[in-house]
Amino acid sequence: MNPLACSPEYQRLREQYETLVADYTALVSQYQEMTDHEAPHLSALYMHYFGKLLYTQLRLGLSLATLRFRRSLLQAYINRDEAPDLVEIDKQMAQQRLEFHQLLERKLAQLKAAKEYWDRPHLSSQETKELREIYKTLVKRLHPDLNPHYTEEDKRLFLITVKAYQIGDLPQLRAVLALLNKEKHSEELPSDPETLSAEIEKLREKKSTLEIRMAKRSKSFPFDQEELLSSPVKILEKQAELEAIIQELEASEKELQTIITLMEEYKSHNL
Repeated sequence: MNPLACSPEYQRLREQYETLVADYTALVSQYQEMTDHEAPHLSALYMHYFGKLLYTQLRLGLSLATLRFRRSLLQAYINRDEAPDLVEIDKQMAQQRLEFHQLLERKLAQLKAAKEYWDRPHLSSQETKELREIYKTLVKRLHPDLNPHYTEEDKRLFLITVKAYQIGDLPQLRAVLALLNKEKHSEELPSDPETLSAEIEKLREKKSTLEIRMAKRSKSFPFDQEELLSSPVKILEKQAELEAIIQELEASEKELQTIITLMEEYKSHNL
């Protein structure tokens, strides 16, 4: 053994390192919990209450944008005192229609994912507790930021772990844990104070970076909707607000469609 490893300075650094490792490990587990459980849960809850209304709002908004574009193309013909070429107008609008269709498909996919989340089998409270405990253990063993000897097999198992946790597959998590428990894990610390001190600084930087990332994440969707989703009164108010917006959009769509119908029938005065 290196004599330096027995020095008071080395022991002090080792205690610092072990404390940092424990703090960073807890932070990584917390971040994974945010990403793999809390975020999907809040997103599904948000879509459960507002998804269909938001989809309708988006559909109407895109419909109005399409109608306004069509009106502008029709107006160009009228300004030239020409009968609109509806076939040519449809060609010019094709790309916009495709882009809007893709936006609606993505929104529908979100609705489908939320429904699948709520329709999946629910675990008992005891099973949920076991699921989270095993998940935290596996994150500590398999997360790339916590595993200095990360391998492709670790990556494969970590991806399996995340997926199993997201869908509540307790048997799969148990299987991964059983597999890892057959292996021996031992972490070798640097044997000299200088190298250990450098490792401590690296770990501090990683911890600080993750803290900043978590702070930003907590202020973004869906975490910025937690207050709304925790209040039945605010949920009803939000739904009423969206319904009012939809009524306004429907009225605007109907009015604009009437105008466009008349514009499409325009005949040149030179005929």
